[in-house]
Amino acid sequence: MFDPRALLLVYLLGTLLILLATRPGQLLPLFLATLLGVVRVRCWAAWWQIMRLLLPTVLLFAVVVGLGSGGEAATGAVLRLLALVTASVLLFSITPVEELGESLLNAGLSPRLVFLLEGTLRFVPAMATLLREVREAQESRGIRLDGVYLLRNGAALLAPLLVDVMRFADDLAEALEARGFGGQQRTPLIEYRFQWHDWALVTTAALLTVALVRVFLLA
Repeated sequence: MFDPRALLLVYLLGTLLILLATRPGQLLPLFLATLLGVVRVRCWAAWWQIMRLLLPTVLLFAVVVGLGSGGEAATGAVLRLLALVTASVLLFSITPVEELGESLLNAGLSPRLVFLLEGTLRFVPAMATLLREVREAQESRGIRLDGVYLLRNGAALLAPLLVDVMRFADDLAEALEARGFGGQQRTPLIEYRFQWHDWALVTTAALLTVALVRVFLLA
């Protein structure tokens, strides 16, 4: 098992490579490589769920870029977006946010900075869970929230959701206080240390990134 920090470094190198690639012929292999990683770790469900939500945005993005810069630019932009999203799904499928946060604390990062990072990564899934729970509860009471009914019955969704969000924030504050968040001394649950295979992974990824960047620049 690799150290979460090693996986994060590989992800950052991959992201840099995707951003530096400019042509569809360069971006397509990168996208296929990330897609192969999704197949390897069997996180198809999470990847497809996000892609379904992004599909309208991707299509609109392709049309806008295509009208402004042409078909090749639109293809490259779509491949870049798909590769970035797929790489992110792959990272967080094999690296839980909790382990990533603990490893960054071990590396000496400020607890407040790590908490901000974890909170940002967890915000959307947490809000989506609260929204789903409120919606299912209201629909079980016979309140329709689909289609045009959402406009008429929107208050029945927003009011309980606001209460749940406030309760969630209060519970989070109590949990942080109970765990001594912000204290001077903090004992980590796990001591993370780079092993030889972590160094090998990061070194290989760095060398591969440098080689591909040179190829991209010379192409």
